[in-house]
Amino acid sequence: MKNIFGLLIYFFLITISFPQESCILGDVYVNEAANRGYPEDYIEVYNGGTEECTLSGFQLDDSEELEDFTFGDIILSPGDFWLGYEDSTDSFSSGLGGEGDSIVFADTGGNVLITIVEESLETLDGIELSQSYGSDGVGCYTMPTPGESNTNCFEFIIGCTDSDATNYDPDANADDGSCEYSTTSCILGEVYVSEAANRGDPDDYIEVYNNGSEECTLAGFQLDDSEELEDFTFGNVILATGDFWLGYENAENSFNSGLSAEGDLVVFADSDGNMLFITIDGSIATEDGVELSQSYDSNGAGCYTMPTPGESNADCFEFCILGDLNGDSGWNVLDIVTLANCVLANSCVELGNACSGDMNQDGGYNVLDIVILTNCILANSCDQ
Repeated sequence: MKNIFGLLIYFFLITISFPQESCILGDVYVNEAANRGYPEDYIEVYNGGTEECTLSGFQLDDSEELEDFTFGDIILSPGDFWLGYEDSTDSFSSGLGGEGDSIVFADTGGNVLITIVEESLETLDGIELSQSYGSDGVGCYTMPTPGESNTNCFEFIIGCTDSDATNYDPDANADDGSCEYSTTSCILGEVYVSEAANRGDPDDYIEVYNNGSEECTLAGFQLDDSEELEDFTFGNVILATGDFWLGYENAENSFNSGLSAEGDLVVFADSDGNMLFITIDGSIATEDGVELSQSYDSNGAGCYTMPTPGESNADCFEFCILGDLNGDSGWNVLDIVTLANCVLANSCVELGNACSGDMNQDGGYNVLDIVILTNCILANSCDQ
């Protein structure tokens, strides 16, 4: 028993005397990363060396400032992986941009390996590819295998992937924009965003209208809330003259970028990259709680309207501030004069904001309206 106890002490002292060797940068390296999809944003480090080693003091970041993550005493045997997900415990926090990014992997001496992460790509069935690398940093797109051996490089077969196209290639798994259709392509400006809603019921929809004289296809057109145009690309959607396409946020074959209730932008582009920009103002509700949509003409000029998704647009909604006859957002003697003159001339209905003069809300314009307006201006209470 005494000998066994002594042997344990010996091995303990040996362990103290000979701490775990630090990994060698290049023997350990970033060998897989994902910057979009499920699971999203992960980095995998692989020990390609012949010895067990520790990553203690090594660092990860998306810049050479190396302020993001420092490894603790992570032991990697030969052939083992360290796998970290963004914002997980004992992992990195700097997300990897879906448009492309870099990973800086540094040892305790400040030596760095820089791995380039290209923009994220997905397969036709919606799987976001990861990117796998050798010890020299050379990489390729792969099917995601976090914490496991990397798969072979994904083979891109370029061609037309739309089965509705006349030149559809069933073997293609990456669309090159070459699809051709028996129906002529729509002309931007003849098709345009005619209505949008950014709050209410239904919530977040976009309507596209064909104001042209011929049936056409929206294939290859794009919708987004920025010029990056990464959100939604139309398939072979046929629009007859006077027809609408209607898309709801996150619905099948529709856009995903929500429209902010505080105001947003809709970018509508044709297959050649020409763009129309639609400005959506902040959402407004009527007094009875109906959230208004916003409707537009082919020039992008718009106004608030009652929502009519998939139907002809309603007239511009008439906002009425009682008593503000001259439209200067205030109440003064000019409003009294304007109301008195139109009452005497029996012409109030011809005013651009005629509803502002019906102070007692009886559907007409008379001396009672003049009296109410005069009293509230004298009492400085027209806004109550």
